[in-house]
Amino acid sequence: MKPICLLLFFLNVVVFAQNGNETEIVILHVNDMHGKIDKFPYLSTMIKEIRAKHKYVFLLSAGDIFSGNPIVDKFHDQGFPMIDLMNMLPFSLSTLGNHEFDFGGTILAKRISELKHSVICANMLKYPDYFPKLKPYEILRAGKTSIAVLGLTQVSTNGYPDTHPDRVKEFAFEHGITTAEKYLPKLKKYPIRIVLSHMGYENDSILATKIPYITAIVGGHSHKKIQPMKMVNQVAILQSENYLKYLGVLTIKIKGNKVTYMYDTLLPITNAIKPDTVILRKVEYYNNNDEFKKIVGYATDTIWGIQSLGCMMTHAYRNITQADFAVQNSGGIRVTMIPQGSITVKQILELDPFANDLIVCKMNPEQLRQLIRYGYEKEGKPDIFSSGFISKLYLNSNSKIQYIELYDMENRLLDENKSYRVALGSYLYNAYKFDRTDEGVSVGKTTTDAIFEYLSLVKGISFKNCISSMSIIINN
Repeated sequence: MKPICLLLFFLNVVVFAQNGNETEIVILHVNDMHGKIDKFPYLSTMIKEIRAKHKYVFLLSAGDIFSGNPIVDKFHDQGFPMIDLMNMLPFSLSTLGNHEFDFGGTILAKRISELKHSVICANMLKYPDYFPKLKPYEILRAGKTSIAVLGLTQVSTNGYPDTHPDRVKEFAFEHGITTAEKYLPKLKKYPIRIVLSHMGYENDSILATKIPYITAIVGGHSHKKIQPMKMVNQVAILQSENYLKYLGVLTIKIKGNKVTYMYDTLLPITNAIKPDTVILRKVEYYNNNDEFKKIVGYATDTIWGIQSLGCMMTHAYRNITQADFAVQNSGGIRVTMIPQGSITVKQILELDPFANDLIVCKMNPEQLRQLIRYGYEKEGKPDIFSSGFISKLYLNSNSKIQYIELYDMENRLLDENKSYRVALGSYLYNAYKFDRTDEGVSVGKTTTDAIFEYLSLVKGISFKNCISSMSIIINN
């Protein structure tokens, strides 16, 4: 049986048809697409088949449509290919992810104005005059049934979404849970109440425990595959991983004002599906960029995992700046491997799509520990990768850091009375918390520039060299 036939067969099994006064609603959902336009031809075919069989179908994006594909991120109108393709499907509603702000407010405002569907976000409290006023929620109609959808974006402990602080300094935000507690009582009159959230699975779960009358939370940010849907306090929590690996299909059956049936499944988006030829031609047009195919280096073996890739990046920063040490946070590493063989421009731009300014500042061991601890607490795992020193994180039985030891590459403890020159990206320097006794100096290059220059100087990179300064976790 052909893949698309399998899809239709599966939907026939799990989706109820309209019956009498019962109304069937299909909510298709994706999150954290990060510019993966190559999946759109297959996604389009799936959506067309579903819309052909069901009367009320809505397509939602839970944020982070940018940052991850240089074809999109380095386009002369940054991000526009995603807007173009989303309009062609088309989408019904989106909320903002933290990476929507990566290009700055002016570009984001232009991209929003080009979308044919509404973008909703309730917890943006302040924005510049040029920025469109976004609705906090939208009411979708399925016959006589109203569906209230509230939009929430991610806000970190610094009060901003996880992007470069300079790109959101004109904005002000409130934590999404606080905002939801204000708005959702107003939306209780609607029979179906959806939260379109980019807050992440943990915050979505907390929200569900606080407000049990939410029908479903369509989530993003944590790149989590939730299959089957997770029920928390009678609230369905959904998420379809990332990079358009899956299309989420939430089927709701309602009679009167009562939801009688709800089921969510994730359908793989693969090239085994017959592509939509119109969308395929548009994707091929955007992909036709010879500049990104240029070879800039060579991997003597496959570089596996974000920690090894982080160490490779920091080796580049330290080599180019001649600093004592270099550090990189895990969130700035956007691929999980570089395969053995020639390395292209596109691969490096996928690895580091942010091109933050490269800064050198003076830090003592205690400041390095503060940086490492902040990253660990923020991410719930080792977050800071390094070159030039090794960190040993001693954890207690609750996986919390008890203390951190720092060693040089000769396995000697760092001198507590010495300041070291540390190279790092401007996002890490500005967004992470540590005592600053030095303002730091820009070297006039970006993190991406440093990687390109480093690759041009070395004969090849290897996995073995990249793991030489990995963090060591010790459970007490």
